[in-house]
Amino acid sequence: MSDFRYSSDNFDELEPLSNKPGTIWGVVISGMVASWICVCFRLYVRFRIVRAPGWDDLCVGLYLLMITAGSIAVCFSVTYGLGKHFLKLEDWQSKGFLQTFYVGNAAYVTSTALIKEALLLQYLRIFERGVFVYRFSIVLIVFTALWGIAYSFLAWVPCVPVREFWKLGGDGTCYAYGSHYAKPFVATFESHAAVNMVLDTLVLIMPLPLFFREGTTIGTRMRLIGLLSMGAFVLVFATWRLITILEHQVATWPTRDPTWYGSISIVLAVLEVDAASICASVPIFWPVLRDLEWGKIFVTQEVNITRETRYMEDDEDRLTRNTTHSRTGSEADLGGNHSHKGSRNKETYYQDSYVLSQVDPLRTSVDRVHVSARGDTAKGSSNKWMKIRDTA
Repeated sequence: MSDFRYSSDNFDELEPLSNKPGTIWGVVISGMVASWICVCFRLYVRFRIVRAPGWDDLCVGLYLLMITAGSIAVCFSVTYGLGKHFLKLEDWQSKGFLQTFYVGNAAYVTSTALIKEALLLQYLRIFERGVFVYRFSIVLIVFTALWGIAYSFLAWVPCVPVREFWKLGGDGTCYAYGSHYAKPFVATFESHAAVNMVLDTLVLIMPLPLFFREGTTIGTRMRLIGLLSMGAFVLVFATWRLITILEHQVATWPTRDPTWYGSISIVLAVLEVDAASICASVPIFWPVLRDLEWGKIFVTQEVNITRETRYMEDDEDRLTRNTTHSRTGSEADLGGNHSHKGSRNKETYYQDSYVLSQVDPLRTSVDRVHVSARGDTAKGSSNKWMKIRDTA
């Protein structure tokens, strides 16, 4: 037995822009395409260019699958009456809407946790071990994981059996997102939205210490401002969605009308997670796009000048060979390719400036500037090499 109140008192309300099919399809499809582009660029850079994937990339990949399923479900829900009054729908439309809403809502709940985990795991690559922000990131990772698992279970299993969720007047056991009672139903949505907004705020402000760190260049500060600006959009959408949920008590006030009052909250949910995925991906692939020369052969790193001088054992004071080479910074930084070509020393891999620019795109210039000197004796020879690298 449900205590929701259904009424036709709101039939004379003007149709909001967010209820129009064109608006819903336009926003959802555009957001999904933008999210796919950014996430695919990010994964390409991590897997194919720097070859340094991490757990954060796994979270982003899972997020992409979830939000794609959710976005498709929202698009189909329009054909089942999303944006119209629930009492005007036929039985097959009501059932279809509840089925698509089930998939869309569950996918959204899981996606919010996954994209936050991706950002927090990315922070572990940026901050030094032992500092407060690093330890706080670990605390948030654990809390977000537990929060995401709990609410994802409530969203994916709102009733036992699950099919009772879209059965009107079903006799199954339903709770939380599937509750037939207004108080626990509203409390579930409001609590998730509130915690989600708080976590978005914390994730947004965590990189701020980098802005005030000694040695941070203007360029790094500008990148941080860009990142914070994108993150601000995520927070705006999350806050706006919470306001719409509170305003109509999760589409239960002044009357129960989920297809009419729930449309704006659904659209904002899609915008929020899509913006979050863009925010998590752009800092990873942007350094690559920045260095591309369109219309020419793509170069993924600024040219560095390396000077190598070779001295013979019998006449170390005589300069016998002086060559200047132009090569990509990543190749020059790795070094030691003469006798071990094709293999990388894992210990020096993360000292490579190009790899570090993708793993930690917010490094300061102090971290970037380095001079390396290496003595290397060729096998079976006493010739000595000395290499000094200057970055132009």
